[in-house]
Amino acid sequence: MIERILVAYDESQEAERALKTGIDLCRALGADLKVVTVAEPLPSYYSFAPSATFALHWKEEQANRCSVLQRRARVALARSGVYPDAEVVPGDEVGTIVACAKRFRADLLILGLRRHARMSGHTGQHVAEMAPCSVLGVR
Repeated sequence: MIERILVAYDESQEAERALKTGIDLCRALGADLKVVTVAEPLPSYYSFAPSATFALHWKEEQANRCSVLQRRARVALARSGVYPDAEVVPGDEVGTIVACAKRFRADLLILGLRRHARMSGHTGQHVAEMAPCSVLGVR
């Protein structure tokens, strides 16, 4: 039985579709829903910047972007009559999504899958290999 659904949410169209799928499943199954957005760490090349201002500006932009994403998700969910737990979590995408699935004790993890021509080892594949629960990839 699926009682807890976690949706990994970012600015991609695939993540928008994953969120819609999560809403639909949540309503159909009466499951709890959690939406998580990952705030990735500062890229290492910022350590070569002549001033810390660049890094601070990047962090502010990322915090604003993540807040906008979470607000957009909450609005979409409220329109559907679903009121989930939603949070922004700092860390690398794969490890953070897997850790959130474990912490939430998710029965199902839903994430958007991007098409990668001739590429293997993308985020969705790594998450699916490490996830503690079933994974639904949405294109």
